Amino acid sequence: MAKVLQIAAVVVAVAAAIPSGGTSLLGVGLAQAGVTTAAGVALSASTTAMIATAVGLASGAVTALTAKSPSVGGSQTDWQSDPNGAAPIVFGETLVAGSVIYRKTANRSWSGKKNYWQFIGTILSACGPIDAHLATWADKVVTTFVGDNAVGDLHGRVYQATQLGLCPEPSRLQPAGPWDNLAGLPSWTSASKLSGYAAAMNAFIFDGKGSTLFTQVPDMQHRIRGVKCYDPRQDDTYPGGSGAQRYNDQTTWAYSVNPWVQATTFALGWFQGPNNVRVGGVGMPIGSIDLASYVEAANVADANGWQSHGQLQTTDDKWEDLKALCQAGGGEPVRLGATLSCIVNTPRVSIGTITRDDVIGNASITTTQTRRDRINGIIPTYRSEDHDFEQVPAGAVRRDTYLAADKGVERTKAMTYSMIQCFKGKTPDQAAQIAGYDIANAREAGPIAMPLKLRWLGYRAGDCVTFEDTPEFGYMRAKKALVLKRQLDPDQGSVVLTLREETDSKHSWALGLVGTPAPITDRNAPADYEAPDPSDWTAVASVSSGGDGVITLTGAVNDDAAKFLLIEYREVGAAFWTQQGYLPTTTTTTAITGLDTSKTYEVAISYYSELRLVISNLSFDVPDVVPTASNVTVDTAANPPSVAWRMPDISGWSTAVIYRSNSSDPNASAAVSDELTGALFADMDWQDATLSPGTYWWWVRIYNSAGTLLSISSAASGTIT
Repeated sequence: MAKVLQIAAVVVAVAAAIPSGGTSLLGVGLAQAGVTTAAGVALSASTTAMIATAVGLASGAVTALTAKSPSVGGSQTDWQSDPNGAAPIVFGETLVAGSVIYRKTANRSWSGKKNYWQFIGTILSACGPIDAHLATWADKVVTTFVGDNAVGDLHGRVYQATQLGLCPEPSRLQPAGPWDNLAGLPSWTSASKLSGYAAAMNAFIFDGKGSTLFTQVPDMQHRIRGVKCYDPRQDDTYPGGSGAQRYNDQTTWAYSVNPWVQATTFALGWFQGPNNVRVGGVGMPIGSIDLASYVEAANVADANGWQSHGQLQTTDDKWEDLKALCQAGGGEPVRLGATLSCIVNTPRVSIGTITRDDVIGNASITTTQTRRDRINGIIPTYRSEDHDFEQVPAGAVRRDTYLAADKGVERTKAMTYSMIQCFKGKTPDQAAQIAGYDIANAREAGPIAMPLKLRWLGYRAGDCVTFEDTPEFGYMRAKKALVLKRQLDPDQGSVVLTLREETDSKHSWALGLVGTPAPITDRNAPADYEAPDPSDWTAVASVSSGGDGVITLTGAVNDDAAKFLLIEYREVGAAFWTQQGYLPTTTTTTAITGLDTSKTYEVAISYYSELRLVISNLSFDVPDVVPTASNVTVDTAANPPSVAWRMPDISGWSTAVIYRSNSSDPNASAAVSDELTGALFADMDWQDATLSPGTYWWWVRIYNSAGTLLSISSAASGTIT
């Protein structure tokens, strides 16, 4: 045995000096993936224990390439709420909900409203900083923010601050908003920094009556570009590389959608903090990764347009995560002793010929895989932007020649490609192509176990060889085969290669596949009803005794297919409609109250659809003076500035609230004061908070006892120096 090992060492040294078509010499150990029974064609009369082991290894190798989809974390678009749960790691560009790590409520002290504010902190991705935060979705609608305040229907109701996950972060994550009475978010101190985590902090304003504010938290999702990765091709210290990236300096890494670059980085792991603690990935030494194989695979993925987008979790099995990333790149990671290598599906040139003289002892060739694994079709599941980034099944991928060989019997398998994503308007070609490779590989002859002379020790997984054109090799005579695994048998003094048939025609077929996307259902499509007839309804504008505007609608629903009546209204020219309510189809009269009599409105009447009858130009005959604050001035000589004004000179109002903005648009302003009261004609004065230098605008808004806005003053502006 010692002599054999000594010979092996010499062979390694010699092979290292001989070019072998880009192959590299790796460790001599090979972990056994599992022993299964394989029916083979023996090339000699007897079967030794060594060959039985080799057959078992071969079966394990082929099983690995035809096994079920990698098992990784749950749905990335669902909000996870477990402070002790997993942290997500986001790769590429995708939509995620994140993991809630902070949730607190606070009361509105000056009004006595309980749980008026709700604050929710969410981790979007570990291993930061990520590349970018692109957009926020609220209940599946893209929501934009000016500063920290939402724009549109959610203005003044949702506030948000985000971070990319610098390490360390300079301060805690906290949105600005109208909660001046709070010293800070509850239990959220200056030590509550989320360094290294891309995150979002949202504040929601609640109202149990559900009049204008939330009664439940909307579903929040975030479109982001995920973690940065190490690409050896961008490292000029790596042979053939060009660039400033370094494997041991994460500040030099860059955003990447290449599955094999992501897999390389995952194997290396992410380390953060003063103690350089691993926060994600495997944490392998660079010398334990066969970088040459991953660089080759990365080039193949780029050439084929294969990308990886999605989310893994820190509690996932690390091997399953690696498989998921490599699966998106059309291949699989493989263990070569203590070295991590990989195999990618791509056309290959044979770099060696196995002759009858190379075989030592007994070999085994399985000419077909098991009936269960020998499929002829796959239904691939992928992630689709057209379906709100959910996983959906594409059309079945099938090859007619395989179906004909199976006498028309469909053998179909469902496969989930968790890191393959299809962007809006595209076809899932990548999912179809990789599914095509999975089908073709399931049809190749194997496993093939070949005990060979030690000169074959330099060959590694992914190399392609040819069998000699001699009758002894039977079915594999003059055919190509792909090396899946390699084992040194010191007892027999041989190298056992595990191989699988490699058919050239499968590549053009698989790479030419075009995916069939899952059907798209437009959830906003109107029901098949007609809009109300203009003669069905009339609208009359009037002023109530309290000075409010009232629009009275009179009519009847003349559509048997209608299920309910929807009444909406808005100021003429406004972008959004306000729902007055859903009413039964038996309704003949309804009124919209509490309107601003200084404005002109239009009303929309819908029968269970967006097909509307719009009655426009509804103005009011104002009988009296609208309560308006007057003489608003601001003193900015001191900081904080003071706002002075005179209360309205007519009854009907109840409170005044000061609003402030850094622009002249009152719609962009936010409340900065409590609800203030005073006598008729009273001269009022209120001190604002200390402000940063700049120009600001202030308004006084007047409300009645029901909380309805009666009027807004003209703006007063001032500059803080």
